[in-house]
Amino acid sequence: MATKEMKTKKVVIVESPKKAKEIQKFLGKDFTVKATIGHFKDLPEKEMGVDLKTFEPKFVIKSSNHKKILSEIKKLAKDSVVYIATDPDREGYAIGYFMYQELKKKAKDIKRAEFHEITEKHIKDVIKKAPEFEKTNFGLFEAFLGRRVGDRIVGYTLSPIASKEIGGRFSVGRVQSPAVRLIVEREREIQNFKPTPYYVLTATLKKDNIEFISYYEKQKIEKKEEAEKIFKDIKEEKKAKVISVEKKQVKQNPKPPFTTSTLQQTASSQLRFSPEKTMILAQDLFENGLITYHRTDSVRISDEAIKEIRKFIKETFGQEYLPARIKKYKSKNTQADAHEAIRITHFVDLDKQKQLIEEKGLTEDHFKLLKLIYQRTIASQMKEAVYARTTAKFDIKGYTFKTTGSVLVFDGYKKLYNIEDKEEAQKLPPLEEGEILEKVDQKLEEKWTKPPSRYTEGSLVKKLEDLGIGRPSTYATIIKTIKDRGYVVKEGGSLRPTEEAYHLIDYLNSKYHWVIDYDFTKRMEDFLDAVEEKKKDWKEFVKELYEKSTQGTKSVVSKKMKDYALDLAKKHGIDISDILEDPQKLKEFIDKYRETKPSEKQIAYAKALAEKTGLELPEDVLEDKDKIKKWINKAKKEAMKTYQLSEKQKAILIKNGQEDLIDKPEKALKWLDSYFKKRRRKK
Repeated sequence: MATKEMKTKKVVIVESPKKAKEIQKFLGKDFTVKATIGHFKDLPEKEMGVDLKTFEPKFVIKSSNHKKILSEIKKLAKDSVVYIATDPDREGYAIGYFMYQELKKKAKDIKRAEFHEITEKHIKDVIKKAPEFEKTNFGLFEAFLGRRVGDRIVGYTLSPIASKEIGGRFSVGRVQSPAVRLIVEREREIQNFKPTPYYVLTATLKKDNIEFISYYEKQKIEKKEEAEKIFKDIKEEKKAKVISVEKKQVKQNPKPPFTTSTLQQTASSQLRFSPEKTMILAQDLFENGLITYHRTDSVRISDEAIKEIRKFIKETFGQEYLPARIKKYKSKNTQADAHEAIRITHFVDLDKQKQLIEEKGLTEDHFKLLKLIYQRTIASQMKEAVYARTTAKFDIKGYTFKTTGSVLVFDGYKKLYNIEDKEEAQKLPPLEEGEILEKVDQKLEEKWTKPPSRYTEGSLVKKLEDLGIGRPSTYATIIKTIKDRGYVVKEGGSLRPTEEAYHLIDYLNSKYHWVIDYDFTKRMEDFLDAVEEKKKDWKEFVKELYEKSTQGTKSVVSKKMKDYALDLAKKHGIDISDILEDPQKLKEFIDKYRETKPSEKQIAYAKALAEKTGLELPEDVLEDKDKIKKWINKAKKEAMKTYQLSEKQKAILIKNGQEDLIDKPEKALKWLDSYFKKRRRKK
């Protein structure tokens, strides 16, 4: 009997096993902490999964492993108090809402806990104050529904049409396609850019053995004749007269603490981390209790954390680095301030931060990212840096030249965080109005205007944020998707569009411009925010996307699709005459009845690959079309390791300036495939 009494009556549900383990340590044996392993429910993989009359989605459990986990959680939840503590954003809330639906008839009580940091005090405080799940904002789930269902409809409706009409495999996405458009447009700007010359005239002046550069007042002289005339006029002049000196103190404020977007941008420029890598590392830091939640567009820091930061500044750097007043930062949208910025959770110095990383078994890259967050968190509450700035003007033979010099008077926050600032470092001697200086040299340089630079992953995130496309949780996914789908390649640190990207954007521009319209995409994101705030209905969002996606698409049933469907219908004895002109219904019919067994050709190819690579070829793979496709892709990658390009293939690469791909067979074959496709299109 005693064992029944000992049964755990409190269950906490989170997404990740790592986080579950950490939280379990804080809550002790009175609680059982279980992980869902991310989204355990989603739309089905092989069909639309949305009723196009009502827009009701059909969510299914993603895998047999998720089924097993759900079954364990249901047993634990019976007659228990359940705390749904999935992440504090739309996606996290959606996982929590699905779990709530599964458990509401079994559990004694279900509460909602939002953990913004994984520290003992925070976890216990949140558990103590957790509200009933029924009283939380279901608008978060509805916004998730709008996004998930809307994106599915756009992708499933337009991708097959684009693929058929352009020729090849193309995917269209409500948010990914505008991101591809940005990169294509920037590349075209670069290609169409015509550099024009301009001229820069400088004079080197000297006083007290200190030499410094002064610039002609028009820093860019557009006409060569004008530049050459001034250069000639002042060439023999050996003196410069000081005509004005302006001295002032300039304060430079620290930057606000990190949001998801600014963390991704800074990690991209300073550490060369991709947004995806930054988010994976940040997830680990969050789950190990070292930073606050990493998906946020807020720059607010809690009052409690500010007290700790100020105490740390005073003890580490001294009273002179501590501003009299707390520094408050405003987020771009007021809604964001419900959350906090990304900040450290342990207010200790860098050596101790490093120690924490080592104790948690994390890597050097984790430390590099934590160091950035540590520096930005502390610096955001430190005093401003102060410069003494001198601006002086000089007369040289009737022409005005100008110079500026700055001296750092007080380093302030720069004592800790100076990685992003560019400041003028020219040292000037003391200057007085009316005095005469020596002119020791002069220089006339021809320069050329430069095209805009390609986007880096960091600058693309900034542009997406500026345009209101995507949200903190999606920037990294957008960039990963457009790279994975072959629309963008990374060259050096920047992003270049592929041929496929041009084809896709030109096609969408002519047929479905709304998909890549920046304002429309922003309006849709704002609509979802309004759904979250219970001001709009998610089905309106989906309806608009559905209507736009299906305008003019009724006649896109290809002969091949129709013939295949008719063969299936004959085989299964089904009359499909009423759906023959409806591409969506026809696709659903095909998905339902299509042959799942692989062809003899596929089986033979898989067996040949197994022999070549030594990889195991399980029996169940030989029975399933999709499984064999996945296995073949994996085996092909394995085969690539020893693949040798033919002499003909090498010759084509060399002829087209791609000889660096000769030692990279997988990339070489991709390039060759694209090369031959283009040639076929031209014919």
